[in-house]
Amino acid sequence: MTVMTEQMVAPDEHALFMVKGMLTKFMRMLFPLEFRIDTLPNAGAVLPFHYPLSGGEMILLPEAIAGVGGAAMARDYYVLTAAHLAGRHEFGSYDLRLADLEGFAERGETGVEAIDGFIESFADPALAGALFRLAEAARIEGELKRRYRGLAPRIERMNEALARTLKPLVFSTMLIKAAFEIDGAEDEPSEVFSARAREFFAPLRERGATAADSARQTASIYEWLQALIEAARAAGAGDPLGERARQMRDDLASRVSGTGNRADGLGQDDGDGGGGDGEPDQNVQMETSGQNSKGKGGRPLTPEEIRRLIEQGMELRPAQGEGGADGEGMYLTQLFGKDAQELEALREQLGEIGAPPHGGRLMIGRGRGQDSYYAYDEWDYVLGDYRRNWCRLREIPLEGDNGDFFADTLRRYADVLPQVRRHFQRIRPASYRMVRGLEDGDEIDLDRTIEARIALRMGELPDGRVYKARKKEARDVATLFLLDMSASTDEPIHREPRKAGLADDDSDDWMKAWQRRQEPARRPRRIIDVNKEALVIMAQALEEIGDSYAIMGFSGHGRDNVEFYVIKEFDQELSDEVRARVGAVEPKRSTRMGAAIRHVREKFKDVSSRARHVIMLSDGFPQDFDYGHDRRSNAYGIQDTMVALKELEMAGVLPFCITVDRTGHDYLRQMCSASRYLVIEDITSLPRQLPKVYEQVVRW
Repeated sequence: MTVMTEQMVAPDEHALFMVKGMLTKFMRMLFPLEFRIDTLPNAGAVLPFHYPLSGGEMILLPEAIAGVGGAAMARDYYVLTAAHLAGRHEFGSYDLRLADLEGFAERGETGVEAIDGFIESFADPALAGALFRLAEAARIEGELKRRYRGLAPRIERMNEALARTLKPLVFSTMLIKAAFEIDGAEDEPSEVFSARAREFFAPLRERGATAADSARQTASIYEWLQALIEAARAAGAGDPLGERARQMRDDLASRVSGTGNRADGLGQDDGDGGGGDGEPDQNVQMETSGQNSKGKGGRPLTPEEIRRLIEQGMELRPAQGEGGADGEGMYLTQLFGKDAQELEALREQLGEIGAPPHGGRLMIGRGRGQDSYYAYDEWDYVLGDYRRNWCRLREIPLEGDNGDFFADTLRRYADVLPQVRRHFQRIRPASYRMVRGLEDGDEIDLDRTIEARIALRMGELPDGRVYKARKKEARDVATLFLLDMSASTDEPIHREPRKAGLADDDSDDWMKAWQRRQEPARRPRRIIDVNKEALVIMAQALEEIGDSYAIMGFSGHGRDNVEFYVIKEFDQELSDEVRARVGAVEPKRSTRMGAAIRHVREKFKDVSSRARHVIMLSDGFPQDFDYGHDRRSNAYGIQDTMVALKELEMAGVLPFCITVDRTGHDYLRQMCSASRYLVIEDITSLPRQLPKVYEQVVRW
């Protein structure tokens, strides 16, 4: 994405375009894959684990960052974040095999699909996904520090700078500091939690750790946190510490198994119940129901005793004791944070940067007359949150015509098609790219050879991948054309006056006028017709270079009736049936773009192409009779579409919007950046312009 240099930049704001050239060269030196760097709008500087795990070779970085310090720190942020995201490929994040994990022996998913399958197996996938990304971030950081020692101090300095922006003494901050070995001034309860968390992340920083190890540690951390969450709920979530005299005092009653221990506590102060070193019995299990404790003679646990219990992974289930309690006991909320509600917010605090909500849920109709539909969230900018399962989208089968439209279009543009074919044949890949880090190749990679020699001199096992080779580049592109089928596309592009024929010359001859047979009125050429013609030409051109493509349309009427028309799937050929469906596309009703764009994300789930794009053809802004709080305003629809486009981008699919509305700048600039849309002034030129746009927009 190109960012205009004349934009006003805040004094403390640093833009990606200033370092993009340097960053591209840096990535080519370090990693064998050819990564593409693009901008991520509306995002700031965050730790790398916030970035979603997507398998494409595109690295999305914030368009501009602020608050990290001077220009040198901003440059370091872009370099280190790009290296970390590339490290996911280099160090095997996407090599995960689900069958390698316990309980998944029969599953065959690999890569991103394996990660998704593992995360979805948890009762709380959002929390599990955040923990897996955090675990992988700790592992990849360890690998980066070992391979590129010069990056190690810069990584630590950046982690400390970003950690200072986090809210102190909350679970997410403590987990992050534990994962990245960041020191911090913490009180004793927080240090107890952090020490236990560090034990989970430590094995992942060891040499040889894999993504499967990250998955196993994720499961362990998840179970541990769930136990703490349940304990906090039982203690009375939302009851802050020290506000009223009748507040709950957490009486952690114990049930100790084994001999030599009292049934109402952890033993005498001399510690003989747990051995000479004062350690509690290994069979200790703190277990209460969350109701009033019935034990007598119990006492509050000291901070040291609680620390020992947590370090040993004991399950804590608090009960409410009667009356007062003396001593140095601790409130459970003091142990877990100032408020038990912080536990519930953990998944949001660890969430992905710009993370989209869950994908569409397919709701199956169970009774006669009940059809199936996809339920999608919708962004409400007034509430500042999603309306959950707000829209119902249905895929509508499209009956084809007799194929006349497709054939007529090919005849109409007979002079254009040969030019387009020749042009597209020239962009077939004939170039080569350098692939580094090979065990055998055409040339020696000098940088990697030096690194191997240094490792050997230091007594470490060198990396034997010291060759490079030029390999033929292959196009790996998938593009979905999304067509606006709203009622406004029924408008004629211009009204042609009736042409006078030869019979009109003799206006006084009433006999000829009476005998003249009335010619059938020809339907004027409409916006939808021009859009369809452009798709016909694109389909023919893409067949020449072999790019994968799909054609879809959308319309609807109200949030409960969003219509999505499948004209051609990615895995379908350009058959006579598909050609007939293109001709059968007709204007429908409204333009609820947000839900349609979110369904496009679902359509790409099974597409493995390296470069994935969406080109949307429209004639106006998003609108529907219930698209927002005020029917007179289009702000709600514009904001929802903007968020939906961002969700699409975060999923690794690059959108590009084309409109034939001359006022399109007014709303498209709010929905996406200037490099992601185009306003066609002359609608009749769209069939000739679309192939040129495709070549410029689609990157591979």
